[in-house]
Amino acid sequence: MELGKGNRSVTSVDVARKAGVSQSAVSLVFAGKAEGRVSAQTQREILRVAQELGYRPNTVARMLRLGHTNIIALVIPDVSNPFFAAVLKGAEQAARQQNYAVVLVNIEDDLSWQGVVMDALTAHSIGGFVLCSVRPSEDVDLTLLRYRAVMVDVTHPEISSMLLDIVGGTRAAMRHLLGLGHRKIAHLATTVDAETFHQRRDTYKQELLGAGLLVRDDYTAYAALESGAAQRAARTLLQVADPPTAIFCDDDILAIGAYKAAQEAGLKIPDDLSVVGFDDGLIAQTLTPALTTVAVPATALGRRATEILLADFQIPHEPHREVMPLELRVRSSTAAPRNSTAM
Repeated sequence: MELGKGNRSVTSVDVARKAGVSQSAVSLVFAGKAEGRVSAQTQREILRVAQELGYRPNTVARMLRLGHTNIIALVIPDVSNPFFAAVLKGAEQAARQQNYAVVLVNIEDDLSWQGVVMDALTAHSIGGFVLCSVRPSEDVDLTLLRYRAVMVDVTHPEISSMLLDIVGGTRAAMRHLLGLGHRKIAHLATTVDAETFHQRRDTYKQELLGAGLLVRDDYTAYAALESGAAQRAARTLLQVADPPTAIFCDDDILAIGAYKAAQEAGLKIPDDLSVVGFDDGLIAQTLTPALTTVAVPATALGRRATEILLADFQIPHEPHREVMPLELRVRSSTAAPRNSTAM
């Protein structure tokens, strides 16, 4: 496949922009459905521009072209994250009830996924999409997605959304630590640039300020969602002057790193350091001591998002939002700090 500028794969969005036509017109041409819908002159121009740019269907598009429409595609950013496996399980449960199948599309850093989604819808090879923690860019025409997609953990005014009460979950975690008497609470944050993590960071700060505490820059460290990176980041938190007595982690995967850094520093959890995670997958229950964490009902999330999508297939509804509450599961990784009395 030829590449566009900056090593980015050329998509139907690029072809449409350069040819001065809609993205749906490009999709119709390459789906063989342009007769009577796109003028011959426009078809020729689209094909000329496509050849000039080196536009070719990519591997994701080939995977999606399965020839019928009783298929829902679950689009995710990271197939290695166990959270999305649980979302898939729920999506399959709901889809199976109405004789739909679910295919998993792992986009990682492939910027061409948006064009692929539009192409697949126009070609009628996919019935609809559950877009989990991925956001279309502002310049993509979302008309075709209006009743054919549901966004999970992300919002858009044109598309229905299934959201998590991230603010409420983070607030519960922070107030649990504050209630135990912690005043030196650090934040082990992820480097992932997503709305859900922005909400965790903002709520962490708001809860500290609401308790009359300062937000210390050296009490926040960032890491990729990988335990080794999290351990290195947590190590920096524990090495600051006047180190924290508790760490709020954006994800249970990051909490693993906090556990390792604490062990490395000779600290005992929860006697010397309290740790709170976010997710409540298998990781939380296998750590020793068992991890206090905000439970994210991933399976229920995938199931409900798919139910909303299937309902729109039957009777299209105006885009709306549903919010799923989150619950803090208090286990053995949190306790009052030494020499402190809880509020």
